Amino acid sequence: MSIKIGFEKYIKLILRRFNLKIERSNKIGNTFTDDQLIKAVNEINALYNEFVFNNNKKHDEIQISLLKNLIGTGFGEGLYLLDSLQKSLLIEGDVCEFGVAQGATSALIANELKNANKNLWLFDSFEGLPKPSGKDSLINDIFNLGSMEAYKGTMACPMDMVKSRLSDINFPDKRTKIIPGFIEKTIFDPNLPKKVCFAYIDFDFYEPISIALNYLDRVLQPRGFIIVDDYNFFSEGVEIAVDEFYNNNKEKYEIQFPIKSAGFFCILRKK
Repeated sequence: MSIKIGFEKYIKLILRRFNLKIERSNKIGNTFTDDQLIKAVNEINALYNEFVFNNNKKHDEIQISLLKNLIGTGFGEGLYLLDSLQKSLLIEGDVCEFGVAQGATSALIANELKNANKNLWLFDSFEGLPKPSGKDSLINDIFNLGSMEAYKGTMACPMDMVKSRLSDINFPDKRTKIIPGFIEKTIFDPNLPKKVCFAYIDFDFYEPISIALNYLDRVLQPRGFIIVDDYNFFSEGVEIAVDEFYNNNKEKYEIQFPIKSAGFFCILRKK
């Protein structure tokens, strides 16, 4: 998980691309209503659809609410996530998230799976970040802790918080598979999915990302997607892990990067 561009700043960045800006007014009653927010989000989404995704899909009120309540994942990244996930739903296999934190992104993903015959696998230590490796060095000291080593144990969130968010959107318990513990141990569980169509990785550090990518390489189905958060943000280990994996598997994967204002992540698609 990482701290990304706030929703208001994100809107300003999008408007600036079209030589528009938001100006503050002293007039009474000039606050954003829910209807105005939904309209603004749909307008931003329309820009993405026309200039980035080349489709005309609109998002409903539940999707918009889940997008604007994301924690550590930017609004633009959420749109990319939905686009890739929706393209994956017709592919055989389950859906995985590695690093769930408070479960805000889990809820966004789960909402898309309600009418799909797929399980949602959620991997997290629920003890915070692990010890960083020698390949992890600070790019952005997001909590002002002074060193990479100081981040061990940070960002811990209780499992009940994730369950509560999934319950709020009525996602079936029987299709929720929560795997607690550090990935270097849990990845050997023989009951993990044998086929995956989409995965979101938000593990922050080199070693857990490498482990997740190597597992997914065995189970991700053709045309399936992997989104890796924090590429070139927070820890240098993210970029190193992705680059090593991609360079060793170029014949099997395509890699894509978002428009600059959407955030720091990359998208891998299996050929």
